[in-house]
Amino acid sequence: MWDGKEGFDFLGMHHRKTREQTSTGKVYYTTKQWLTKKAECHIREVVKERLAPPFARVKSMESHIEYLNPKIRGWRNYYATPHTHSKRKMADLDWYIVQAFTRWYAKKTKKRRYLSVWPKVEEMLCKQGLLKLA
Repeated sequence: MWDGKEGFDFLGMHHRKTREQTSTGKVYYTTKQWLTKKAECHIREVVKERLAPPFARVKSMESHIEYLNPKIRGWRNYYATPHTHSKRKMADLDWYIVQAFTRWYAKKTKKRRYLSVWPKVEEMLCKQGLLKLA
């Protein structure tokens, strides 16, 4: 495990020991951790289960945000680490959540091209207080 080529998954995080070097040339070892693929898939499934079904179009955006905000807050508190690799994965999940809301809104308003409503949905989500993971 010390060479940094393999690690292990534990409690939704992937842990890996890596060798680092300071600017003065001193070598030290550090443990890096980030979200596992299984945990990332679980987060995507929760968002998809809430926004993808046809009966979800009847509900308002506020109700979806009220449902997802506590979950996003919990995921952010649990999975947040100072490593850039973890932040990148969290930013990807933020993008996925906005994309899911955009598709939901396009289907709700019967728009054929969901990208045309992307700026409007981002503005609405910002105003209504959707939390971010990254």
